[in-house]
Amino acid sequence: MHDLKGSFRPGYESYERGNSPLVTMGEEKHMIHILTGDPVISVIAEMQLQGDGIEEMAEWVNSRRPECMPDDYHNGDTKNWLSLFPRSVMDENDNCLLVELAGRKCYDSFGLKAGRKSNAEYIANTQQGEVPHRSIMYHAKMSFFIAGVSRRVSHELIRHYVGADRTEEGSPSQESTRYVEHSGFYVAHPAILDESVEMEIFADSMQFNYTQYRAYIQRREDKYFQVHGVKPAGMFRKRIFESASPYLSHSCETSFIWTTNPIALAKMFQERDNEGADLEYLRFARKWKSVCLKHWPALFPQIWMK
Repeated sequence: MHDLKGSFRPGYESYERGNSPLVTMGEEKHMIHILTGDPVISVIAEMQLQGDGIEEMAEWVNSRRPECMPDDYHNGDTKNWLSLFPRSVMDENDNCLLVELAGRKCYDSFGLKAGRKSNAEYIANTQQGEVPHRSIMYHAKMSFFIAGVSRRVSHELIRHYVGADRTEEGSPSQESTRYVEHSGFYVAHPAILDESVEMEIFADSMQFNYTQYRAYIQRREDKYFQVHGVKPAGMFRKRIFESASPYLSHSCETSFIWTTNPIALAKMFQERDNEGADLEYLRFARKWKSVCLKHWPALFPQIWMK
């Protein structure tokens, strides 16, 4: 975290919101905010096991290969599917259990017959060697809300980690510049955070950038009102926002929801939690990595995730 108070000429205000220090400047209508701290990365969804469906799967396996089922398995017990695991799993994460269940189903190896392993041990064992059992990892899914990153870095994320013909990818839903008027938040690159002169120049540039953006919107709205006597709405308002977006710097903040899997995340962390990565992306990747390890430590057994 960087304390920027006193780094700028009079008229600039420095304050903090949560863990993200901000610098504000300009008139209230066109005020900008310079973000200098960690991005926002929140887990908003993940996979959930459905007991009824797992029970139906267990009954199918029992009808074909009863020798593969736990000795204490009995049809009719609504919680009997829990015996498919060699330990109590009531307090374990569903995303992690789904990966283990997928692995066990591949070999129909359930209960104590597969050995008493923890979830983390089981997954780590499947991911060892020259040819890890990666397919089971794709069943886990997690969705994140992400904000406080520049649109520039978001494009790097999408450019490298989205693609229908890739086995490792993410699915983004990004803040629209057509439907949403930008809020005037900009992300300062980490390379200049400790340089007051560069930060002042950057803040001035972004203030000019946002002023030009807002001025264009105002001109278009005024022109529409002069012709039609009402404020633009619907498609007419979208046309104004979409044509205003080229005025925005790539340092402008963006937000999005990103759904992905642990293999895609581990690959991205290996490549971007690296000193050779863009510094803003490096900060972003390290924060994201810490969030993942807090929520699903068993899903990331790779050596670079330690």
